[in-house]
Amino acid sequence: MPKIRDCPFAEDVLYDPELDVWARVEGDVVAVGIDTVLAWISGPFTSVSFKEVGTTVERGKSLGFVEGPRHFDTVRAPLTGRIVRLNSSLKDDPKLLNHDPYGRGWFVKIEPLRFEEEKGALSDIQTARAALERKIEQLGVRCFAEFPDLEMYEIGSECAGILVKLDDLIARSPAATVVHLVSDDVTSEVELIAWSERTGNELVEARKEGTLFHFIVKKAR
Repeated sequence: MPKIRDCPFAEDVLYDPELDVWARVEGDVVAVGIDTVLAWISGPFTSVSFKEVGTTVERGKSLGFVEGPRHFDTVRAPLTGRIVRLNSSLKDDPKLLNHDPYGRGWFVKIEPLRFEEEKGALSDIQTARAALERKIEQLGVRCFAEFPDLEMYEIGSECAGILVKLDDLIARSPAATVVHLVSDDVTSEVELIAWSERTGNELVEARKEGTLFHFIVKKAR
């Protein structure tokens, strides 16, 4: 996927950056989902709700709602249409919206009613790039190689103590759990590389921003 400020965006969809949604034409129906901006600003989603199948929704109106620890938002229709299918998998696993917003995390499918009239409001990734980049900057969206399930902010702590906490967190978490660790210890990158080699857990990404080090680590399967 192409990236804008480290944030991945699909190439096979049309975007409405103002509404934070995308649309993908699939024959006579259009799949709709949330874009990367909305997927990353909310934290891991904890719940979703939908309008009922058969409901006709005007462009810009609510298809349903998503909620995370930092954000509650409305998923709005990029096109006027009738809802014909809901992604019921999101009820059991809302974090599909975070981890795979353009694939398994699609939201609903609609039968468009005014496609020819309204399609001009949608843009491909190249046309939408500038607007998406502005929104990422305005909202301070930070994307990493994988979406974190858990976060550790360890400012002012020595790395040895941080690794003890990380070991404990990893031990209590299921396989493939992704942790975002933030540290200001200058030795942390070397220590995390050694920790990964010693434990077999993956250091997916290491990034320095100012005086802070950001690490994405993933528990071994």
